Parts: sequence; structure tokens; C-alpha cells
Amino acid sequence: MIKNFEEILEKKDERIKELEDQLARLKAEFHNYRMALQREQEMLVKREKENVIFKLIGLLEDFERALNHGGNTSENFVRGIRMIYKRLSTILTEEGVEEILPATGTAFDPFRDEAVETVESDTAEEMSILEVREKGYRYADKILKAPKVVVAIKPKRVEEEKDKDKPSGQ
Repeated sequence: MIKNFEEILEKKDERIKELEDQLARLKAEFHNYRMALQREQEMLVKREKENVIFKLIGLLEDFERALNHGGNTSENFVRGIRMIYKRLSTILTEEGVEEILPATGTAFDPFRDEAVETVESDTAEEMSILEVREKGYRYADKILKAPKVVVAIKPKRVEEEKDKDKPSGQ
């Protein structure tokens, strides 16, 4: 009977050893998988950076051509700068960057817009956009640069304030 228990115990010990070896192999496989995944992710990021850098190099070369061939004629220089602007705008659009250009007269949105000035106005609705000073940009639903706007506020009534300050009976 004791011999039976010893055999059972020995078989259990062997099974434990097998399971421990299997666990060690699975840990090693998982570690290798994680490392391979990390390398792949780093390679994808590098490839995307290379793609953007390649596009920016082309833009840099356009600037160089505009500067070298502009000569003394401002018309050629302006044409070259416009070409570069259009190309950079195209690159940003291809990369998923969107312009944010709020319409004049629409409501000021503090979560989207940056108020750089407030102007008193009788004609405009309070907290509406009177002017866009700089457009903004969004990438992947995140605002990278808020549009800078001038916002309308109600005018302060100077005469009413003066009347309030005067003592009654005058």
C-alpha cells in the first residue's frame, strides 16, 4: 500500500515537473512574441516618420528652388511661395490634418476656439465670433492648434454708470 502511494506521488512529481517545463516554455514564447511585436511597432512608426520626412524633404527642395530662381522678380518669388504653400497644405491633408476655420457670426466655443480679444458690439450677438485671426488645426479628433478669434461682448453703458454714481436730485 505504501508502495502504491510512493508510485502515485512519483507520478505526481513527474507531472508537476512536466507542467513547470511547459510553463517555462510558454513564458519564453510569450516574451519572444512581445519583443517581436514591439520591434514591429517600432518599425511601423519609423516607416511613417520616413514617409513624412520624405514629403518634407520635397517641400524643402521647393523652398530652395524658389529662393534660387526667384531672382529679382517678386512675382516669381510669390508664385514659388504659393506653390510651396499649396504643397505643404496637401501634405498635411494627406496626413489627416484638418483646418478649423469657424465662421464669422457663429457662437464662440471655448473647447475649440481661443479668444484673443473681446470687442463690445451692439450689432453682433454676445459671445459670437467677429473675426478669425488665425485658423486652427485638428488631427485625429484632437485640436493641435485652436483657431484664434475675436469675440463680441455686450457694450458697457457708460452713461448709465455715470447716472448711477450721481447723487439723486441733481
